[in-house]
Amino acid sequence: MSNVYTFWEQWLIPHAVQFYNNEYLSAIRNSFYRLMPFWLTLSIFDFVENVILTPNGIVMGSNGLNFGFWLTGGLSGDEYEQHYLIQSLYDLQQIVDFGYSAIAIVLVVMLARRLSEIWKSDTSLTMLCTLVAYIFMTTSPAETKSDFVDYFSDRGFFTAFFTAFAASRLFAYLSTIEKLRTKTPKNMPDELARCITYTFPILFTLTAFLLLSFLLTLTKPLGEQFIQYMSDSTIFQEPLFVLLYQTVVWLLWWLGIPGYGVTSIIQETAYIPAQVSNQIGDASAIFTTGFFEAGIIHVMGLIIAIIVFSQHEKWRSMSKFSLSFMMFNIQEVFIFGLPVVLNPIFLVPYILAPLANTVVGYIAISWNIVPIFQIDMPWTMPLILSATIGTHSVMGGVLQIVWLIMDIFIYAPFVITANSVEVKD
Repeated sequence: MSNVYTFWEQWLIPHAVQFYNNEYLSAIRNSFYRLMPFWLTLSIFDFVENVILTPNGIVMGSNGLNFGFWLTGGLSGDEYEQHYLIQSLYDLQQIVDFGYSAIAIVLVVMLARRLSEIWKSDTSLTMLCTLVAYIFMTTSPAETKSDFVDYFSDRGFFTAFFTAFAASRLFAYLSTIEKLRTKTPKNMPDELARCITYTFPILFTLTAFLLLSFLLTLTKPLGEQFIQYMSDSTIFQEPLFVLLYQTVVWLLWWLGIPGYGVTSIIQETAYIPAQVSNQIGDASAIFTTGFFEAGIIHVMGLIIAIIVFSQHEKWRSMSKFSLSFMMFNIQEVFIFGLPVVLNPIFLVPYILAPLANTVVGYIAISWNIVPIFQIDMPWTMPLILSATIGTHSVMGGVLQIVWLIMDIFIYAPFVITANSVEVKD
């Protein structure tokens, strides 16, 4: 094992350091640093809303503790749904959902700010121009508030990356063209003159994104047909495809890029519909959003392996600090804080552990040892409990425990080997 690490240290670490210091990845990483307190706050709101306040959830619903029945004076059915308290909870749910989804908007602004520093463009105008471009890209006719909220979810997250880079770069380039700068009178206030100067770069940048949004609207029927075709495909339930998919997801996370955010189109096309079909009883798909959300438990395996086997006090203290966050599937504090991101010591196990979880989970469900994931639980639902409720069986929780034990043993050799290695910043 030490010989393997020596090879990594001599070949991989220099390349990883160079890659880690890439200014564009650094911009993404630093943007997420600034998002972290908002992300954590909204995650808490999301957990409270989905677990405690949801009218038909495990606390308020008739299939749970049934507190809603008592709070509404013994109502049920349509009368329960129409009660002003229940309607107010649904409104609160919409607000929380939109607040959580709006992180993509904040990401656009933060990333545009960092990119403006790289490309030496006007910071405030770059941020505002990119934000408007993002709104052009994500604006969709919405008849209801829920449609609007849904449109700013995972799709907006992926679009945020593209728009932030493309709009910021286009505006920065156009700003350097002298002929596009508006000449202003000498007696005009400096701040106003500075903004007026970049009118045409802003005009051309936003025009480009307005036309792009229009072209995407024209191709929407084709896109819907393609998505429908892919939704009917069985490839997404093939173990080999799922292993490839999970490799890409966790490799992206190791690079510091949110894997499920970038690959959200696959979630929306295949695994969310599969989860819904399971929930209404029309299908019995193994691989669903619930399956993958439960699979993030491998990060908890790394935390426990470090607490038990590591001799590096910095690693141990960071792992203990992150333990409470990981109970609610919030891994960002840990993977950026340790860091796991671009850490060559953990490259192999960070990808291998979720693949092993996928194989074991597939076998357990296909052999009817564990039921399929039937309920789409909030991703912040505590570990073990999420799989137990999601599968309607204690065996779901047992599966997560098996995953956790297995992951600890996968990570342990790498953590023990790292004890003999000087941990550098």
